[in-house]
Amino acid sequence: MKNLYRQLLAVVTAAGIFICSACAGMTNAEPAGDKENRKDVTDEQTVKTEYITIPASLLKFSSSDLQDNIEAFSDYCTSVRQSGDDMIIEVTPEQKETLIQMHEDNIREVMDDMVEADPSYSCELDEDYSRVVYRYDENIDGVLQAKVLLSLTTSYALKGIMETGNPDWHIHAEIVNCHTGATVVEGTLPDEAINFGPDEWEKSYVSTGEDEQQKEIMRETGLPADYSALTDTQKSAVTSIEDMLTWMEGKYQQKFCYVSYAPGDAIEQEHLKVYPEQGDESDIVTVYRTYENGMYRYEDDYGAILMRPAYEEQVRAFAEQYLPSEGIKIYTEIKNGGSGAAEEEAILNEVSAVTYIFMDDALCSEQYEVFLKAVPDWLTENCQGVPAGIYLRMAEPEAWEQIGRSDYEDKLRKDIYTEEAECAISGSGKVTVY
Repeated sequence: MKNLYRQLLAVVTAAGIFICSACAGMTNAEPAGDKENRKDVTDEQTVKTEYITIPASLLKFSSSDLQDNIEAFSDYCTSVRQSGDDMIIEVTPEQKETLIQMHEDNIREVMDDMVEADPSYSCELDEDYSRVVYRYDENIDGVLQAKVLLSLTTSYALKGIMETGNPDWHIHAEIVNCHTGATVVEGTLPDEAINFGPDEWEKSYVSTGEDEQQKEIMRETGLPADYSALTDTQKSAVTSIEDMLTWMEGKYQQKFCYVSYAPGDAIEQEHLKVYPEQGDESDIVTVYRTYENGMYRYEDDYGAILMRPAYEEQVRAFAEQYLPSEGIKIYTEIKNGGSGAAEEEAILNEVSAVTYIFMDDALCSEQYEVFLKAVPDWLTENCQGVPAGIYLRMAEPEAWEQIGRSDYEDKLRKDIYTEEAECAISGSGKVTVY
């Protein structure tokens, strides 16, 4: 096995990438100025400074020289000094923000280089500066790989040290095959070396029989069972689906089942449709993924489904004051505010929704008019300025029996109702009855 990590250090060193390489790329940053200029500042104008330790471990990781960094940082800090093998910088709040921005820009630049080299390349950075995931393949350019593993990681660690003030940095780094989603190598920096080579890349393409989720995705999407038989586009789709499923299952701590996937284009955003394994197949959840500043960001509408039972229960409690429970079916569609966090008692005035109440004509016809008159007052009393709607549909028993959660929207377009009415309240509190 080749120690490519050490080889990359040599590449980076030869390329002149130091711990403050981000500084070199900032043409618009203003240096701190010389000591004579600082002497002109009066006591009233003196700005409180902060001391930040740049540890020797980070200098060693980046294979950069302490004295070179002292010289480079001195242009952007009030003072820089050596403390053993560490470097201590003194910065004003403005200088600190400038340095943070420098390293943030360096991170973004390297990420942009990754995408430019191959759209399937990406990097995920945890906000607490504890974890980074690099996604690329064995064909990545050597210099770019060095920038990713050393320059980007160094800037990420430096940014964390400057923002937190804690020089004790530890980053769990993972290199992932961008085509298969398999981990090539991982380790915790700076304590562990990242050693990998051709053998590790080859293993990342070989199915071990352990990735059942990937196999299931290929079965459900109708793709060949042999991963090696897939095209690059198909491999990319499988990886994307797996990433989005993993994110959902990690967020909600439950398993979701695949429905469909759209890779996204100029018109349509990339998204995945799934449903909770323990739920109803009609509970379709859409997961959206966007790529911003070299990172994937995820969002979903599962919160709306989680809020739905509580909302429907409130509507049902009201409806059953007038209608027999065995003669009504209630289906709610959460429109806005469905985060899953609202209290059940307050849900009506926190969540915007439309609710359909389907009634059996044989059981509900006599109470229909009285119930209809009660709906506007109930909306006014309970929704308190949150847009909502109660839509009433009455059908003959045979047609009513056929209405279900999975297909009620289709049936809305059919002429099967003996009575129909729609009551809605606006955000201003105005109630309209159609």
